[in-house]
Amino acid sequence: MKNRFMGVLTGLLVCLVLGGCVGEDHGKTNDETVNEPVILTLMMPQSHDKDFLQELLKEYEKENPGCRIEVQRIPDNQWTDLVKSKAAVGEMPDMIRIDRGLLEEVGTDHFVEFGEDESWYGRIIEEQKVNKEIEGHLYGLPVGSVSSVGIIYNPEIFQRLNLSVPHNMEEFRRICESIKKEGLTPLYASDKDSWTTPLFFSCMAVQLTENHLWERLMNNQIKWSEVPEFETMLCDMEALHREGYTNQDYLEATYNGAVEAFAAGKAAMYTSGQFFIQDVIKKNPEREVMMMPVPYDNKDFLAVLSGPGMFAVSKDSEHIEEARHFLEWFSAPEHMDVFNKGWSHMPVFQDQKMVLNSWQQFLYDTYISKNKTVPEISEVLSGINKNEFWNNQREMIAGQMTARQVLEEWDRDFAEQMKFKGKPGW
Repeated sequence: MKNRFMGVLTGLLVCLVLGGCVGEDHGKTNDETVNEPVILTLMMPQSHDKDFLQELLKEYEKENPGCRIEVQRIPDNQWTDLVKSKAAVGEMPDMIRIDRGLLEEVGTDHFVEFGEDESWYGRIIEEQKVNKEIEGHLYGLPVGSVSSVGIIYNPEIFQRLNLSVPHNMEEFRRICESIKKEGLTPLYASDKDSWTTPLFFSCMAVQLTENHLWERLMNNQIKWSEVPEFETMLCDMEALHREGYTNQDYLEATYNGAVEAFAAGKAAMYTSGQFFIQDVIKKNPEREVMMMPVPYDNKDFLAVLSGPGMFAVSKDSEHIEEARHFLEWFSAPEHMDVFNKGWSHMPVFQDQKMVLNSWQQFLYDTYISKNKTVPEISEVLSGINKNEFWNNQREMIAGQMTARQVLEEWDRDFAEQMKFKGKPGW
């Protein structure tokens, strides 16, 4: 009895020393449990597993030897469906890097809710809390902040060819023609990664919000195929490929290939988010990079994500308290500075000290601070699964569908989702 008591006491003392990161496995003896670290699984899309995140995870493990973080990387094209499948069969990881829209699709009942009891809750910048809440409730540690989506371009090429930033498709085509004559790829396309394909259309489409179009679409007052501008935009997007302004291997090219081509100075432009800039600079620190809005009808609005990204904890996790400890550590200003700077995001917490770089400051001064922005389509359609819409745009690029067919298919898919959600007007 004395030995058993001493074993339990030793186990409790070790748990206290390690800050709650050693859990109990009832299938093992106390001595075995003491010597085994808790393994926290963290699932994320493959493109989110960045070096700066890995360094932070290593730092956490070093400071908390009773815990290990096991990253589960999921191919981007499989991400949404796989998260839903895992939630449906009760196989969610301990933690997941997830956007508000997908979390809402999966269902808030699968995740731990966070509130004022968390040490980091009161430090969140208000807008970064509000834009991640679902019906006033928060289901994860906010980690994503304001991020721009547009056309990343090489200023050196533009200066050398005496090119100005375009504001409509006619100007954009003329620029592409000039760059093509120089033997460079005007606009790199990575359509094997279907999530990259629709960004060009998405950035143009959201610039129609001033006409209250989205409200009418969401209330079933108009169909996507009934908006002539949408069909024109898709046709413009397809024409850029057909007219040779993209790389010839666009159907097999990937995001990583875009980074390589841009860093090497072989491509002049690429449609993506701010994170692409960081990946290019890491590959080639000498490469000068800038971003412009996707040109549409002289509107000059920058598409932005207000930052829906969170680290959420599964309600089914056996290590909820250990996960809370990790989130508390990750929320520290010095750690969030590393993470947000790595993504080129704005700060999430009030006490962060990160400094914006020159191109980021330019976007902030020129667009964000002047409210010359529109929400990226993922925020406009929060909670709507756009996978088929993305895939069909890729099929259009491959010559298998027309722009009209893409929109008509999306009308059916969109209607089914809205009816399933019980939205008004459906």
